[in-house]
Amino acid sequence: MMKETKYKILKNKYFWISIFFFIWMSFFDSNSFILHYKFRNSIREMTSNRDFLKKKILLEANKFKKLKTDPLYLEKLAREKFYMKKENEDLFIVSKKNRKNKLTSHMNE
Repeated sequence: MMKETKYKILKNKYFWISIFFFIWMSFFDSNSFILHYKFRNSIREMTSNRDFLKKKILLEANKFKKLKTDPLYLEKLAREKFYMKKENEDLFIVSKKNRKNKLTSHMNE
């Protein structure tokens, strides 16, 4: 009896049509399941990038607002980032890489 039901299923045209439909929708159709999976992943990635960029825009807007309103912050930024100085000062730049190498070389001796 079991063999007869198995053979009946294999002889059923609706079974083969449904198998063909599933294979077609999975791999060959323009709206396949694989494409839907890839699109869903890309949407997740894009939304996470969007959220990250929104946070970054807010931080930069806060920095810009602070630059416009706080002259001490503007002076600090100009000195640290652009190595600007006042007329009567000297500027000494100490590199972190060289400083670490010198410290380790003195310790080894």
